[in-house]
Amino acid sequence: MTTLSDVALKQLLNEPSSVTLRPPYEGGNINTAIGFKCVNYLLEAAVLDHFRAVGLGASELYLVHGVNFDVAGLETRLHTVLTLDDDVLLEVTPKTKDTDTAMVFAVTATVERDGAPKKAVTSKLRVLLRRDGNVEATQELPAELRRFLVDRLATAEPTALTATPSDDFAGALHRGENSDTDPVLAEIIGDTNAVGWKWRVPYYYCHFTERMQMSGYLRQMEEAKHVFVASRGISIKRMLNERGWIPVVTQCKIHFTDETIMEEDLYTVYTVESVFKDMLYTSRVDFYVVRDGALVRTATGSITHGYCHKESPEAEWQMTVFDDEVLRALRGE
Repeated sequence: MTTLSDVALKQLLNEPSSVTLRPPYEGGNINTAIGFKCVNYLLEAAVLDHFRAVGLGASELYLVHGVNFDVAGLETRLHTVLTLDDDVLLEVTPKTKDTDTAMVFAVTATVERDGAPKKAVTSKLRVLLRRDGNVEATQELPAELRRFLVDRLATAEPTALTATPSDDFAGALHRGENSDTDPVLAEIIGDTNAVGWKWRVPYYYCHFTERMQMSGYLRQMEEAKHVFVASRGISIKRMLNERGWIPVVTQCKIHFTDETIMEEDLYTVYTVESVFKDMLYTSRVDFYVVRDGALVRTATGSITHGYCHKESPEAEWQMTVFDDEVLRALRGE
């Protein structure tokens, strides 16, 4: 049993910390660039390290205090590309206000480029401590942390649903192929510029035995882009092979609006909302479950995409201007 000192509490809630990490090899999908999903993994890892440094790692929180550490929201801007084998300096700065009911941390990622430090990523993460009914606490949380303690990460107001969910689980295995035949997806999407699918949440998208975690939503957000462009005839592989266009993300954000439970059927919907200067497009990504015949949105976010290319192997990467084919595909024309 441990007792958190006043010094450790002050450090957790008020003082910055830093850690140097390397991107997970999983994220090196194209060239040596690291995708946005694994960039956000790094940010989460840095905040977890901030807690561990004062003796409140995720295991300690769970086994001693009976609570789950949850990143329940993030807003991230990517300023330059992280690559495999980068040593990334991650600086975590507490930004929680006296009126906040979630802990807020600003995270800055810096890498070395041409012998000088370069800011690569900036983000804000919201952290909640959720009570867990599957484990018995042996020690109360310090009083200073109890305002961040919740019984549920979020609770959304259900909305009326006319459609009856399909029991065809085979359809839940498809990606972007069943929005015309799945009645719930058809109702959610309507005539919007979107693609969606139903799938059953596996245990490896979850944590603490029960709920889908932030990394699971990030994985779905990444997959949604892949499914969308493939469904419009401009798949990632085609753009790479024919044009040398590498997809990039400039910013993304997501926050929980409810909770998604392991093995629930989750409806993922990706909607293109705007195209900016023929170089960037922003899409909304929403996640839904059906409970008691009503639709419940469990998370929502947005992601801004573009493409980079090189004029020659020695040249610097530069942003690509969309051509007519790509514009028509993005706009659903």
